[in-house]
Amino acid sequence: MDASKFDSARDVTLQVNLSPGDVAYGRLTVPALVRAHPRVAARLAVVDCCRARRTRIFDPERRLAEPGFSERVAEVRRMASEFESDGLFDRVVYLMPGDPLLPQLARKYVRPWMRETHDYAGCAFAAYWAGFDLPTTRFVAHFDADMMIYQAPGFDWLAEALSHWEELPSVVAATPRISPSGFAACPEEDAPSARVGRPKERAAGGWVNDWFSTRCLLLDRERLAPHLPLVGGRLAWEYRLRRWLDRGYPPVPEGVLFRVLGPRGLRRLNLDTEQAWLLHPQTKPPEFVALLPQMLSAIAAGRVPPTQRGETDVQLAAWQSWLAEKP
Repeated sequence: MDASKFDSARDVTLQVNLSPGDVAYGRLTVPALVRAHPRVAARLAVVDCCRARRTRIFDPERRLAEPGFSERVAEVRRMASEFESDGLFDRVVYLMPGDPLLPQLARKYVRPWMRETHDYAGCAFAAYWAGFDLPTTRFVAHFDADMMIYQAPGFDWLAEALSHWEELPSVVAATPRISPSGFAACPEEDAPSARVGRPKERAAGGWVNDWFSTRCLLLDRERLAPHLPLVGGRLAWEYRLRRWLDRGYPPVPEGVLFRVLGPRGLRRLNLDTEQAWLLHPQTKPPEFVALLPQMLSAIAAGRVPPTQRGETDVQLAAWQSWLAEKP
């Protein structure tokens, strides 16, 4: 079958998740993500305006205290509206408390009783299912709003991934390299990152493994569909028990994908080309936000501190020293 069967300009929706926590840096990171993907069929933002509930390890009264939380919700809504007005997104969907979409997503993707909007750590849950569900194209290229990406001029990681799709029938998702390249001493030592947590196998275009990070993934909605709802059988009973005990419930979405899709033989393709890679800030202190404009400029040019290569998360101290040395 022709390897060029799929075309990102026809078959891919670019989708970005936004939340009140993205207010401090979203006006920098989100436009950069969108500009990096000019050849897509549609651009969709999902804005999570819901407040996480209390769990054993997450206290919303401390982390999401009022009036600050409502103020950040209002600000992220303004930011998303500006993005839409500026033509950055074709469509913006706001997930609000009590939204009738929430039970629909729970029924389709997990279980009808898993209607919580956030996971046990207070991070997004329903917003990911919305990002998978709302596009009308076969593929959705999802990004969290804090992700940063490098692409060489003229290169399109979506087109590269899709060119291998028919060769890899077990692949349901794909990603660029998950860390800046250039850390391996020789090709035999090369890998998606210096700290790959799951076994990997060589495949057309890169490596495949059974972890499905929700930071960034090109998802094949058609290949995912036969496995919905994801939660059933013993796993459903386990999550019911966890819910009753308030231990690790609600689960993280990527954990659900891993526990269901991996054992069924489905895989994620990690591209091995050095022409595109990702970087993620694990934390976003004021020092990170202050350096972000310079970091984005450097990343766009493919430049990072030497000790950042191979690392998926931002090494802030290295960036501070490295940027201070630059003219």
